[in-house]
Amino acid sequence: MNKIKIITAILVSGAFAFNTAYAQETKAKNNSEPVVVKAAHQSTISIERVSPAIAKVHFFNAPINFIDPETIASLNEAIKELGKDENIKVVIFVSDMTGYFFNHFDTSQFPNFLSQVGANAKPLWVELITNLSDAPFVTIASVRGRTQGGGNELTLAFDLRYASKEKAIFDQPEVAIGLFPGGGGTDMLARLAGRDRALEAFLSADDYNAELAEKYGWVTRAIPDAQLDGFVEKIANRLASFDKTALITTKKQINSVVFPKEADRLNSYKEFTKSLSWPGLQQRMPLFGKMYQELGLEKVESNMGFYVGEGNRLLQESAKVTK
Repeated sequence: MNKIKIITAILVSGAFAFNTAYAQETKAKNNSEPVVVKAAHQSTISIERVSPAIAKVHFFNAPINFIDPETIASLNEAIKELGKDENIKVVIFVSDMTGYFFNHFDTSQFPNFLSQVGANAKPLWVELITNLSDAPFVTIASVRGRTQGGGNELTLAFDLRYASKEKAIFDQPEVAIGLFPGGGGTDMLARLAGRDRALEAFLSADDYNAELAEKYGWVTRAIPDAQLDGFVEKIANRLASFDKTALITTKKQINSVVFPKEADRLNSYKEFTKSLSWPGLQQRMPLFGKMYQELGLEKVESNMGFYVGEGNRLLQESAKVTK
């Protein structure tokens, strides 16, 4: 509770005060709805039934696909509901927002994220990743656009990740702003890419294109953008033609070998909550907030790797001047 109060105070001060009116206006302009089955209330998540065996989960949260508390709750419910359908073998995850896949958490909503709990008082984020790992279907991410921070950590939890060579970018900016990346990415990427490459990715907080991400094992495969949709559709249909028991038993066995255990994710989440009160974060929040206000939300978000480095350079220069 004390950490929630700390973060609330920081955010109310305007450090990461994103322009809510602008976000709502952009959402209204860009909301080209897919032909999907939607819940009665407005949600960032919607589900399309492609066939009896294949579903597609759409994400849309203008202007730049921030993950907010509703996203986590709705996505978790979608995974649980789809898991009850014995016919579903494959679920594809896509973004309906140009330029972004799943982006990072909406930092103005940190207090609400921290208060979200699932079964047995577990953080809802941890429950979501566990439900993805245990889902009785194969999950496929079709990544077109930027995926950063918590969005990238969510993407790492999908079974297969296919990325647009021209348009997919991956980034974990937390260390550069003084945070611990506690959404499970450190546990997963170290297993996929190895110690050195995971360290480089998290410590540098830089952008990685799809081809380098493929080389690192960060994504399953990088596909030319014009071929991405067709490729994902083809592999989804191929898997959907197989026996479900064989698919899911194989998934479970491989996950038992390489997927982080829930205890690992809980430890990472705990370190994340601790990092919300680190002095390094409180020192950098105002600087990056000012950068967003002066340069604009989309300019910073569309080149995150550069701007988190630039922000720290400016911080160093400021420290020299004050000495």
